[in-house]
Amino acid sequence: MVKKWARLFQQGRESCEHDPRTGHPVTVVREENVRKIEKLVLADRRIKLWQIAEKLQEPMQWTKKGERPPKKFKVQKSASKLMATIFWDSEGVLLIDYLPKGTTMNSQYYANLLAQAREAVIQKRRGKLSRGVLFLQDNASVHTARVSRQALKDTGFSEIDHPPYSPDLAPSDYFLFSNLKKGVTWS
Repeated sequence: MVKKWARLFQQGRESCEHDPRTGHPVTVVREENVRKIEKLVLADRRIKLWQIAEKLQEPMQWTKKGERPPKKFKVQKSASKLMATIFWDSEGVLLIDYLPKGTTMNSQYYANLLAQAREAVIQKRRGKLSRGVLFLQDNASVHTARVSRQALKDTGFSEIDHPPYSPDLAPSDYFLFSNLKKGVTWS
């Protein structure tokens, strides 16, 4: 860029200003923006460039010349995330647990869920526990913790090895998502 400007001055250019271009109005350098930036910098001399840009950024929308943009709706707080732990088999869903807000999934919480899953098998799949339950889970730290491993042994479930670094549990997903497609409501 420096070489370009040096060449232009050697060719007789005298101004450092950019040449006017059609179709690209200069709307950023306005007196209003200059005052806003000056106020921001005087309030906090350590303000970062990205912070200034963030505070000056206005929502952009194409409108006809002279028209005002449409009014924006009041932004409402979105629904927060919710973690659900679902235990299911080939016959359908056995148990759904929603992690309470502000709670973290840990090995003790998961151990309690395994005990609830065992009770769900006893109540919903009579006789299945005595024939043996094969249990598949991923290698998350909550699942591999000592407390969780002991709880799994206490349930009497036989764990199926999950391949390390496997991105999903695709073989078992079929039974869960086929029920979702049917529009089944669970309680």
